[in-house]
Amino acid sequence: MRGKIKIYVKNKHITFSFTLERNVTVITGDSGTGKTKLINMVRHYSELGKSSGVTLRCDKTCIVLEGRNWEQILADTHNNVVFVEESTLFLTSKAFAQAIKKSDNYYVLVTREPLSQIPYSIDCIKQIIKNNSKPKLDSIYKNIRVKEILGFPYDIVITEDSKSGFQLFTKATEKHKAECISAGGKSRILPLLNKYTDKKILVIADAAALGSEIRELVRFREISNNKIDFFLPESFEWLILKSAIFAGNNHIKNILTEPVDYIESQEFFSWEQFFTSLLVEKTKNSPQLQYPANKSKLPAGYQTAANIESIINAMKK
Repeated sequence: MRGKIKIYVKNKHITFSFTLERNVTVITGDSGTGKTKLINMVRHYSELGKSSGVTLRCDKTCIVLEGRNWEQILADTHNNVVFVEESTLFLTSKAFAQAIKKSDNYYVLVTREPLSQIPYSIDCIKQIIKNNSKPKLDSIYKNIRVKEILGFPYDIVITEDSKSGFQLFTKATEKHKAECISAGGKSRILPLLNKYTDKKILVIADAAALGSEIRELVRFREISNNKIDFFLPESFEWLILKSAIFAGNNHIKNILTEPVDYIESQEFFSWEQFFTSLLVEKTKNSPQLQYPANKSKLPAGYQTAANIESIINAMKK
């Protein structure tokens, strides 16, 4: 499944209207904001239709996944919007994470806990904002990124990955006093932050899969004495594709304008996977830019001063 999915759910008391832009949307927040109410309305409509007193409009069938037979139900469910609430025991399991990575559905996961088994974007983490009878879904982490880092006014630069992205940012910081360190994975960023005090720190990570870690990273920044900034492109490969290196490629430009129209969720569970595949495909005939699928080594063509600058500057656009 691909593309934006609009959902309208209403009863005589309340109306939810929102759009899904990714295959995984996480709705979180405090009790009493309407999360359970939304799930119940979808469940009642799914079971009873119009006689439930609920109106539900969506181009796709919406269901609530629950019960002991959830695996079989999910295996038989295709091109649906699948809601799962936090009281469901399997939500945090490895089995559920593996099952949804192979499916062609979109998922709305209602939970206050991070889902470490599932790669999901910080941009798909929503909270329900009360607005009388028409609450709204709002992105929680929409304003936490910095877009200008070329001056590197930092003591420490921590990159999530240890491969091509780390190589570029190590090169980029050579002329500055900042030390570039690889965390070796998103779950290792927070422990690494705890090692430094009274430092100016820049954290660089792929927003596309940082969803399960972002809450604790933001909390740490709030209580820390350090100055901590987050440089969070969709993914490192997205940043390269968005740079001036590919400015003349209209096909890439069209994809970057509306990625959701091009990313088939069953083939690419995370957008990071899609942009890596796209970059590999678009550079396979360019010896200096040929990007390895395993991201093990950054080709020399990206490491010129001009291209490093254009890649980093791509966040500004």
